Amino acid sequence: MKRGQFQISFGVIFSIIIVIFTLAIAFYVISYFLNTQKCTNLGLFYKDIEERVDKAWYSPATSESFKGSVPSSVDFVCFGNLSQSYNPAYKTQYEELKKYRNYPVNVFTYPIEAGCGSVPGFYNLKHARMNEFFCAPAKSGKISVNIKKDVSDALVLVSP
Repeated sequence: MKRGQFQISFGVIFSIIIVIFTLAIAFYVISYFLNTQKCTNLGLFYKDIEERVDKAWYSPATSESFKGSVPSSVDFVCFGNLSQSYNPAYKTQYEELKKYRNYPVNVFTYPIEAGCGSVPGFYNLKHARMNEFFCAPAKSGKISVNIKKDVSDALVLVSP
């Protein structure tokens, strides 16, 4: 009877363990930075739309289209107060976001989980009003809404 014998030295086994450990840490670090990028993109979207609305609010009259970038995990960006009437096309989003009715916010990402710890999935857009609750679809991470203010308006109108 012959027996095969397979011998691996301790050094080779230790090297394999070190390589596996290094790869696991590398994947963790990469996923951490990708998640940080998502938070950063959402924060920059909030900042950009706030700046555009403030610019319109300070001007006597304006009418323009705002195009913003959101993380790919966002399907819709919804605008409006949750005690307002809503566009029936967005009933699903309205019903899911209704639990945030008591928060003083008027911009929501849908799904709300698209936000992250430091940047939540909702925001209060100052100097803005919406005639009704509506959602702007995110197509390839881009959304578009209209920003309008007439001379007699106190707040900027954000509309689809």
